[in-house]
Amino acid sequence: MKRIKSLHHDLVLKYHINPILLELKEHARGKLVDIGCGEKPFYELLKNVVDEYIGVDHPETQHAKNKIDIFADAYNLPFENDSFDTAILTQVIEHLEKPERALKEVYRILKPEGLLFISWPFLYPIHEAPRDFFRYSKYGMFYIAENSNFEVIKIKSSSGFWITLFGFISKYFYGKPPFVYILLYPLLFLFKIICVFLNYFDKNENSRDRWTWNYYGIFKKH
Repeated sequence: MKRIKSLHHDLVLKYHINPILLELKEHARGKLVDIGCGEKPFYELLKNVVDEYIGVDHPETQHAKNKIDIFADAYNLPFENDSFDTAILTQVIEHLEKPERALKEVYRILKPEGLLFISWPFLYPIHEAPRDFFRYSKYGMFYIAENSNFEVIKIKSSSGFWITLFGFISKYFYGKPPFVYILLYPLLFLFKIICVFLNYFDKNENSRDRWTWNYYGIFKKH
């Protein structure tokens, strides 16, 4: 069961986490707030890049709470205006009933020229139910960002059809009876290799946007 889970989770690392992490390592600076931080997966990698790293999460989060610095919701962040140089909102906005209100709150606490690093799922199963409300195309997120006064620096798809296809298949079989894993593991592993290979050659940006597993973006406060 753990091996089958890894088939999915190493792709999460490669196609969800690494793209935005590379951007953070290059552009994050100063005082940073990680909203919906959970177990703070970026902290160890960024603690020497920024001056201060503050993790914020909801008091009723489903994640472990031992690494959270401040408990608050995304609509009422307990910080003064213009407090942070950098904000992170990764895999969170789909769980918020009022996404535009949350982005306006992030805008408020960022300093002028401050950057928001954001990622979110597009073609992805329901997770952390019942608090899974929305899926956004890049056009929908662009609209919400501009309505929240941000300048959109970048929105990028993280993968394409083949990674998304394998993601759905691996998520579907995860949670089935153990004998199913034992029987299907060789086929799933082979299919994963094929999908990663085909994804490498799928360079069409329009196709990747239509079929992406995940998006990430960088927004700037004017």
